[in-house]
Amino acid sequence: MIDSIFQLLFRYDQPLSETQIGKFLGLKHGEPDFALLAKDRRFVQAEPQFWAATPLPKLMKDSALSEVEFVITDIETTGSIKGVDRIIDLAAIRVKGGKVLGEFDQLVNPQKHISRHIAELTGISNKDVEGAPLIEEVMPKFVEFAKDAVFVAHNAPFDFYFVNAEINRLGLTPSSAPVPVCTFAIAKKLLPQLHACGVTGLSRHFNLTMDDRHRAMPDVVATKFFLNRFIEDLQAQGVVSLFGLIQFQKDRLTRDQIQKRIKRQELKGKRHPRSRSSA
Repeated sequence: MIDSIFQLLFRYDQPLSETQIGKFLGLKHGEPDFALLAKDRRFVQAEPQFWAATPLPKLMKDSALSEVEFVITDIETTGSIKGVDRIIDLAAIRVKGGKVLGEFDQLVNPQKHISRHIAELTGISNKDVEGAPLIEEVMPKFVEFAKDAVFVAHNAPFDFYFVNAEINRLGLTPSSAPVPVCTFAIAKKLLPQLHACGVTGLSRHFNLTMDDRHRAMPDVVATKFFLNRFIEDLQAQGVVSLFGLIQFQKDRLTRDQIQKRIKRQELKGKRHPRSRSSA
């Protein structure tokens, strides 16, 4: 929930009231405890009951894209619910200036059943992970591998915040760069003519052959190709820094969009009222 608030405020670039945040995200009465935001460096309190995202220069260091170390990551999981579902495959490639600095590739025993649907989607069965290490062993190694690098993924909001939820659950130190790079978001802006900007759609567009699709490492290899290609195109357009890349990918929200979403949520609440506590 806190991650969703950060994504909202980062996209809007202006303070929002706690009431506006709650209505925009469709939160229940009393959710969240906004006092938690005061303890999170991603947020600043603009005035009482108004919050904004911390300016990017105070969150992470800007550098020329050629000097940035990226950790391109993909995960496969037992489902999509953070804190409930678990990682079963974690892969990453660390790069700088297009050159590979290292690779990380590990199946993980989730200590819970992998459904038939997930097994068909990922190609990973319960038998495949029987002898795999637990996330308690894998995640500290990944955190060390990714240390001080900028997280990259295709559909980064899922992978980045799922990984961070596991890092926090295990009491480890999260990434020092709290804003990920999303090749899906970049593709939507650089290639607006494409109707399908997922890994499969982009691979077809670039005539990129993929093996063992939907396992984590093949997706990482494909995402690495996309990132390199996009950086080349953006540098030709004058986007030469990390902050420039992040600002380019940002799907900005306008005040009108905020107000329209709040009105829709209010109408939805009237049609489907929820019981509210008096607390």
